[in-house]
Amino acid sequence: MTEPSSKALDELWNLVYTSFRFPFMHAAQRLGLFTLLKDRPGSTLDEITDALGLEKRAGHVLLLGCCAYKLVNKEGDGYHNTAATDLLAGDQDAFMPVIVRYTHQMLYRPVGWLYESLVENENLGMDRELLAGSSATTLYELLAENEDLEKVFTAMMEHQSRSVVEDLVNAVDFSSYHRVLDVGGGTGTNAISFAERWPHLQATILELPNVAKLANDRIAEAGLSERVRAIGTDIMQDEFPTSSHDCVVYSRFLEIWSPEQVQNLFAKAYRALEPGGHMVIVACAQDDDETGPAHAAFMSAYVQTVASPEGRIYTAQEFEQWYTEAGFETIDRQYPGRFDVILRARKPELG
Repeated sequence: MTEPSSKALDELWNLVYTSFRFPFMHAAQRLGLFTLLKDRPGSTLDEITDALGLEKRAGHVLLLGCCAYKLVNKEGDGYHNTAATDLLAGDQDAFMPVIVRYTHQMLYRPVGWLYESLVENENLGMDRELLAGSSATTLYELLAENEDLEKVFTAMMEHQSRSVVEDLVNAVDFSSYHRVLDVGGGTGTNAISFAERWPHLQATILELPNVAKLANDRIAEAGLSERVRAIGTDIMQDEFPTSSHDCVVYSRFLEIWSPEQVQNLFAKAYRALEPGGHMVIVACAQDDDETGPAHAAFMSAYVQTVASPEGRIYTAQEFEQWYTEAGFETIDRQYPGRFDVILRARKPELG
């Protein structure tokens, strides 16, 4: 038997060690280490343990892990944040700290059930981790009874929605559209942004009835009820309204559905659009060669273990094939931000 090379062994150990990096980052953030080092860079071990209320033994463990995993740097006896961990200091309701809390509470332990979820092809991370010991049977029931989890989940979704809609409105000019149908539009982040940026535009959100009520409350608070509304419906069962919509939007919505369901949604969009109307898709997509990027793999594990019993992370090429089969023509494909692809397709004109 050939002995493995030192390089191969080092690479394997690095893969094993990587699983410890996030727990150290989460512990350091929760303890306030990064905020301390931003306010008092160069603090020593004794100063850090005193400030964080830790025994020196625990401080040694924390700082060794943070140094080994490049979360902090040590210069002499003093410790300093990296440029990345500086982003986790200060306001804990800012986007990056929220991501760490969300990952710890919603993803890290559930994704530990990835093997079982793959073998059973079910969301066992949800069932065996998040719902364990709870009377809830779905994520949304769990959020209703767990205020802390609901807070971090809502904060993450709001931050993510703002980021996605910012990329969308900067990449796609909605000025030529008059009636937009936002399918699975949540509590109205997209539709409100469209209406505020383009004053002539009217938008209709299709959502679950309880979510539609929340959306209409937000729309009223924004003073946009005359131009924006949310309709409670069963998106998969009910036909879409066909009142002269010239644009249908699917934003971060298609990943939770099976290929057959996505194709059905594209067919519904085609029927709902007037001739010449556009469909706009915002999605977390994997590369066409199905080898990355890392964020798509991360989201794929989340979908498999927690989010959906049927969906997965698709390629942009798959979306293009499916909407072409529904009758659409390709307009373009854009990569405006760090994670998403934006696809635009057109329903052909008559004649």
